[in-house]
Amino acid sequence: MTETTPNKNNTFWVIVKVLLAVFLIGFVFARTNLPEIIRLFQEISPFALVVYVLLFLILTLLKAWQYHILTGKGIPYAQVLNAIILQNALSNYLATTAGIASYVAMFRAEHGIKISRSIAVFLLIKIGDLIMIWLALIFSSMLVWQIIDALHNLILVLVLGIGFVILFSLLVVSFRKTFVVYLNSFADRFRFSRFVMIQKTLISLQVLSDIEPKQMLQTFAKAFLLSAGYFVVSMAWIYTSYLVFDFHQATSAILFVNTLIQIISYLPVQVFGGLGVTETSALYFWSPFLISQVDLASFLIGSRLLFYLLNLLPLLYLSGSAVLQKAKNE
Repeated sequence: MTETTPNKNNTFWVIVKVLLAVFLIGFVFARTNLPEIIRLFQEISPFALVVYVLLFLILTLLKAWQYHILTGKGIPYAQVLNAIILQNALSNYLATTAGIASYVAMFRAEHGIKISRSIAVFLLIKIGDLIMIWLALIFSSMLVWQIIDALHNLILVLVLGIGFVILFSLLVVSFRKTFVVYLNSFADRFRFSRFVMIQKTLISLQVLSDIEPKQMLQTFAKAFLLSAGYFVVSMAWIYTSYLVFDFHQATSAILFVNTLIQIISYLPVQVFGGLGVTETSALYFWSPFLISQVDLASFLIGSRLLFYLLNLLPLLYLSGSAVLQKAKNE
């Protein structure tokens, strides 16, 4: 009974998230219509589309480079790239947790890397990403502050909340085991450890605390620098998506809105690469800029379709690589 209950709960939440995604994407689609979306694709800029595709491929290569550098163990870059492509595909077509599980399992099975090491690398990359998002949120909010009156309270809460999470993470990096020991004791004393989310957080922090201090600082510095480069290219890629559909908006507004959307992507309520949640959030975050809801909804639906098509390219590479490897072994 105790073994089946978690599985039933997981299935229930997956169903809830799928229904939520369907409802929200339907909500967005209701603000436009099929002829508008068809027209949008008919007016695609070929040059911008080529740049968009190239930047997407560069992002995939950069993400693989992050893991290649931080994982160590002398794993060939091509094999790390294959793992990242599979992780991205599962995250974008199914759920983020499926992508993470595939990454950990592949490195464990093929290269003998401890699960704790894989998780530690993943967490450090996420911390580096979060710091970049936090800095971008502060910077972009300052650029559009006079326009976003309705979002002022939300921005302040996010800046303070994310700042606290980053500080918390840096404490773990700096004080390591001592900090985690006190944290575990505190959670046990007040019975917070009975909550699944708290348990997973404590386990993740324990993994980070087990890394040697010098190695931790070096790895963290690399993770942040790599995250900074990845963030810059990702924003260039997102900006290009607006040009693909000739949906011209101010650069400062695009940076602001899409930084908020990246924060939303951290919420554990998404399936199919954030389907519905991303689009509905974008409608809300763009509202202070007085953009036509029809044009915006059409752009969001078009971007979602293009995103799914684009993610097939790395999978084609993965399939081709597997075929070539099989032929080589034979």
